[in-house]
Amino acid sequence: MVGVGGVLLEDNKILLIRRKNEPGKGLWSIPGGLVRLGERLDEAVEREVSEETGLRVAAERPIYAFDYVEVDGEGRVRYHYVIVDYLCRRVGGSLRPGGDAKEVRWTRLEDSLHLMLTDGTRKLIEEIRKPFSLVIKNRDVKKVLIGVPEGHKHARTVIVLRDGSKLILQEATMENLARAAVEVEMHPLRRAISLSARELGGEERKEGYDRYQLLEDDRPEEDIIREITTEVLGSVGPAGGEERPGGWTEG
Repeated sequence: MVGVGGVLLEDNKILLIRRKNEPGKGLWSIPGGLVRLGERLDEAVEREVSEETGLRVAAERPIYAFDYVEVDGEGRVRYHYVIVDYLCRRVGGSLRPGGDAKEVRWTRLEDSLHLMLTDGTRKLIEEIRKPFSLVIKNRDVKKVLIGVPEGHKHARTVIVLRDGSKLILQEATMENLARAAVEVEMHPLRRAISLSARELGGEERKEGYDRYQLLEDDRPEEDIIREITTEVLGSVGPAGGEERPGGWTEG
């Protein structure tokens, strides 16, 4: 049988449901279900997410596919699903459990792996959380938007790439990056700076801001430059447009 799942990601959180029925009764998973006869995959995703979470979504593109096979004690197949997970975008509705969902909630990605998850959902989240390197040049950027979204107090910086991908930075993050960049560019002797996220509490924490802030590290500039060089040459390529082994260039 063919199934679909809807992946919704917002502010580093993923939308999960707690399953009411088998398979995976009592476990947490992304919302989804079976494709009906004559129904397209994207239509099935949008319907299932709406039924189980109360949210109206637009299915954007498939991002993960896998088999789920479950057998009984005698080795006979109880369930065999081929499941296609779609990245979705919220367009309306309000959160409430329904259909096969006993509960529904947003969960931080780093916390979600501590839940009792279905195997497919665990593998999906592990894939989403894998580190990657992204090099952005002027020609890769379609536009940059800076402002306060409706219903929010703090500004966001939205970098829209030409392929449609988006990078969204919180106000505090952008402020920290801008200050650090200006410090390196304008200071006559400063060559490098390193920032790390630290958890603040009490009087240290700025009212209305996340408890994690990017603060300057007390590190020798030589160490920072060495790390930058390792990161750039290890994943991007040498400066000056020189060709790396493998036939591609960077510059």
